[in-house]
Amino acid sequence: MSSLIYLSGPQSKVSDPSFPISTDWKTYAASTFMKSGINVSNPIELDLSGFVSTTDDSGNAIKYSLNLIDKSDSLLANLSQVAESTTMEMFYAHNQGKRVVVVGSEPFSPWVMFHSEARFQRLRDALDYLVSNSHGVDNVMWASQFESQLVKRSEQFPPHGEADFEYYGGDIPVLVIAPHSTSYFRGGNLYSQESFTGSLSVLLHRLSGCHSLISSYCMAADPVLYLNSPFSNFTSQLIKKSNVKLVLVLRGLEWSNHNDLILNNRNKNSLINKTEYLNLLTSMLKVKEFKDIGFDSPDVAIHPFFEDLPVPVLEIHVNKRYRLPSLHPTQFSNLYTALAQYLMLVGIG
Repeated sequence: MSSLIYLSGPQSKVSDPSFPISTDWKTYAASTFMKSGINVSNPIELDLSGFVSTTDDSGNAIKYSLNLIDKSDSLLANLSQVAESTTMEMFYAHNQGKRVVVVGSEPFSPWVMFHSEARFQRLRDALDYLVSNSHGVDNVMWASQFESQLVKRSEQFPPHGEADFEYYGGDIPVLVIAPHSTSYFRGGNLYSQESFTGSLSVLLHRLSGCHSLISSYCMAADPVLYLNSPFSNFTSQLIKKSNVKLVLVLRGLEWSNHNDLILNNRNKNSLINKTEYLNLLTSMLKVKEFKDIGFDSPDVAIHPFFEDLPVPVLEIHVNKRYRLPSLHPTQFSNLYTALAQYLMLVGIG
């Protein structure tokens, strides 16, 4: 899985023989990382100093930055010019279990030493360190960290003006949806989140390059029960604009069900001449030792939204025992590996 690195620090110029002119250090770092297949999760155009004019603007900018840090694996803090925002982002990343690497001048303060893994005086040395240590990101640990963020806001409604779902753009024409990755209301009753479906969806995006759409706050109504919900409207527009050719819906299944997984074809009319999608998924899951695969979801009739989509929709209900990566990392690994390989085959086919 490719690493995702957040760049923290004010703008400053850096020179390198490979660049015809001096450039900003973030642009230089991003170029270096991309050459090594490493992604940068950072709005290079966002400079918080002098950027915000009101308290509301400031709060939104900070939330945006913290959200990007949550999604990243590492943070590179440039302390050549010390800024409060950089140190706060560095401390936040450390407390979230992210790898923190610092560029600055010695001697480093005890606070910087405590909240960072490695420290360098030259930017080039810090970049080389992150490139050489970028591989082998632990998918189980990443999913657990991402899930912890979902759990924190699972029963909270989104702040005013913010959406209650998150979209991750992909490179292949397949969309993975986790509509119940946070709690939601249906018929006046509050239903608990289907744990690790959202984390799995975003993990599959990172591994395969698929599109991913998850609920990110408590949903006032089941997002796929109603045809005109913001979630369903966004999905419909996304399918049209991105030429998505398959939708995979991730759902939860409780311990009491004897099946490991239950697969369901949600809109049979659109699967004419496309039954190979279901057959391929079943075959790849069996290769990974998923033997108790059932068909026809216990929840067949409640989501009419899927019936109206113009592309094949496959729903996979995952038993709780495969959604506990900390306790059962092998089972979780088998699941995301099989699904990621399946999505890539469908996407390039």
